[in-house]
Amino acid sequence: MFKDKIYIISIVITIVSLFFFIVSINDLLFGNGALIHLFSLKFIGAWQYWVLIVSVILFSYFAYMSYSLISDMSKFKKLLQSSSKKTFISNMPDLERISKRFGSHYDDLLTEAKHKWGIKK
Repeated sequence: MFKDKIYIISIVITIVSLFFFIVSINDLLFGNGALIHLFSLKFIGAWQYWVLIVSVILFSYFAYMSYSLISDMSKFKKLLQSSSKKTFISNMPDLERISKRFGSHYDDLLTEAKHKWGIKK
């Protein structure tokens, strides 16, 4: 079940970490009053630097992960819709890797595509 929703979780964590990055940078460097009135981390004191560091790390990792997941989903759908059996078979390792990464729904789609092309593996 977790694998089926991993891309949603990744995108949410990316957005939340970006929010904390923006708030931390504003509190520490810019001090924009309009943003401080909406949300501020000044109450945690020197821990703001740690929030900044962690948010940068989380944003970097999960932004890359989100990109990778969306790219794999796009590649999987493109290869399944291919009109060439040779293309499908030559990309079978990638298709199997992606289907394992995303869970049962993608396994089912791959099984249907294998059946369509007459592949028994």
